[in-house]
Amino acid sequence: MKKQKFQCRFLLASMLLIGANQANAIEANLALHQASESQTQGFSFSVADKFSKSSDFYWTVGYSNLDDVKVEWNNDELFFKVDTIDAMVSYRYSPKTYNAFMKKVSFDFQTGVSFALTENKFVWPELNEEKFFTEKNDINAMLGFAVNYDLSKQSAVNIGFKYQPSFSELDDITSMYIGFTYRFGKQVGY
Repeated sequence: MKKQKFQCRFLLASMLLIGANQANAIEANLALHQASESQTQGFSFSVADKFSKSSDFYWTVGYSNLDDVKVEWNNDELFFKVDTIDAMVSYRYSPKTYNAFMKKVSFDFQTGVSFALTENKFVWPELNEEKFFTEKNDINAMLGFAVNYDLSKQSAVNIGFKYQPSFSELDDITSMYIGFTYRFGKQVGY
């Protein structure tokens, strides 16, 4: 288990370093999530950059954590923790306008996949059965949308949602988030 955690962290760190080396102005984002179920909350950390200097398409790699994800199974409510590594591609639309407020607003349309890091199972001792709701390395699709407001050339606040239509055996997971982005590196062309 420790070896797999180390491998995942090493893989994430390697991707971040490779991306940072090629980056024009890498963006780091920290966000707090509230899921559709009232008890489910969490956070995410990600890094992103444009595919090329003049592109409106971005790549993103990050880590997400949600606590108390609810599952209804066998007339019972179960709660699990979900940790994932996320890989996304997004298109960022910035309206062309003379309005001072709208000049600072952009919209991200995101799609990608998440890789489960946690194994969640329920053991039913009476019947000597176990049911897996998530397994390590499960791959699940993900969609998202975000609205960004630039506070400066280096920083922005964002609100958005992340939707996973079928997360392993947990059904769908939807979370709203509010976050803060900081851009490191060269700001040429931004």
